[in-house]
Amino acid sequence: MNGLDVVENLYKSKPWLAIVLSIVVFVWVPGSHLRVWRRLRRLFPLGLALIDLVVAPLTVAFVFTLLRNFLVPDFLPAPWFTGIFYLVFCLTISWYVAKGSYTVVARRYIGERSSHPQSIPGLLRSVIYGACLLLGVGFFLWVQGYSLTGIWISTGLLTALIAFALQQTLGDFFSGLALGLEGSFRIGDWLQLENGSEGQVVDLNWRATWLRCWDNTTQVIPNAKLAGQGFKNLHGEHHHYRPWYYVQIPAEVDPRFAKELLLEAAFNCKTVLKNPAPIIRLTNASTLPYTYMLWVSFANYPAMFRGREELYREIHYVLKRAGVTPAAEIHEWRSRKAKIPSAEAPTIQLALRSLELFYSLDDDEIAQITMASEQVHYDVGATILLEGDCRDALDIVASGIVDSKIELPNGQVVKIGEFAAGEYFGLISMFTDQPAGFTYSAQTDVTLIRVDLDCIQEVLKNHHDLADRYAVIIKQRLDEAELLRLPFSPTATTATLQQVKRLVKNFIMTGRP
Repeated sequence: MNGLDVVENLYKSKPWLAIVLSIVVFVWVPGSHLRVWRRLRRLFPLGLALIDLVVAPLTVAFVFTLLRNFLVPDFLPAPWFTGIFYLVFCLTISWYVAKGSYTVVARRYIGERSSHPQSIPGLLRSVIYGACLLLGVGFFLWVQGYSLTGIWISTGLLTALIAFALQQTLGDFFSGLALGLEGSFRIGDWLQLENGSEGQVVDLNWRATWLRCWDNTTQVIPNAKLAGQGFKNLHGEHHHYRPWYYVQIPAEVDPRFAKELLLEAAFNCKTVLKNPAPIIRLTNASTLPYTYMLWVSFANYPAMFRGREELYREIHYVLKRAGVTPAAEIHEWRSRKAKIPSAEAPTIQLALRSLELFYSLDDDEIAQITMASEQVHYDVGATILLEGDCRDALDIVASGIVDSKIELPNGQVVKIGEFAAGEYFGLISMFTDQPAGFTYSAQTDVTLIRVDLDCIQEVLKNHHDLADRYAVIIKQRLDEAELLRLPFSPTATTATLQQVKRLVKNFIMTGRP
């Protein structure tokens, strides 16, 4: 009597058991694919893995019993059907044993990182599942009466020859397995190697570890070589990075006051975490100048680079406002008279003169616009003007890059283009009664020259010839926005060039329409 006969007799002798098992199967099979089941699996991975290990083999036995009694045609031999049942049954148990083992290994060796399954190397998963499935096939062969010893002996010589030929490959394989089990790093972590190079782990396979470097190149390191050297794990986006920096301040400044200034600078930084709070310490008062240490926290290692720049910038502002100059180390020096180079940022007047918009204006008119203009600074990622808002000013990019985006009726946000130094935006809102057709944001740190609307209107009253030039620019940008919206609003129309010209001329003569 085989296993299927035992299950069938059990069903016939205890019908209630068949009913209960049927309910369990029909609840578990679709329920295991629901979102709530996946959420429970993240909360109780080991408990649900044990449930799967019990229910899955019962489901296989239930399905094969139904097939045997109702669906299997007469031409399928019974021994073949029984063999298929045993193979599927063994592989099912092996698969869910592998799932449970992987859960235990992940929680034991990876710890808190098990909440990010995509960060666990695929090599570790492949080894666990491969070993369990291999054991399942071996158990199936043993049940079928095959001698595992004979199979092992017959393939032993071939295995030895293959192992000898693949010494280096096997070394890389087991080194990668050890790295994965130790949990010394995970996918997404940044590593600093002995030679000083750095890269983010993007893959750990059976032969090598792949690092993506800062220059967007990929460095492939054999696992055995990586395991044989020391490296520093700088961790990934879910791990705080806590560096420290040294600042030298003259001894004449009261240390308490100096620490207050440095702490203020740290708290002024948006990228420096406030919890844990920055720590300021006087580390050396035995030499001049005094040395202070700032110990700060950033969200992760890549965030440190922008945060470090912001921290140095805020230290400069705070010390300068307090009349304190950071001290340099004292050395013997010799001097000679030399010409001091001067480099200054271009003035607003020069920037306006270089624009094609104002080519025909004389110096007095340019100076008049300059007096009504101001420089505005935006940090990277800041929103300058939202789509649908109005602003009575013309924005000219003095430095940096500004992105222009548009939100389509289906909610999709599409990038239209970029504005670099010397380019401008805001004409549509300024010359027409329409709000901004795009959203403008700072792709880098941006400095804008914001020209007042009334001032431009006053100057352009003497230059009616500029109306046609401005109308062509406005019409072009209106058409770009309408072209993107066209698939979603086929009936939408935009103003003609003649209508735009009338709007611009009306603005020059009377102000906003």
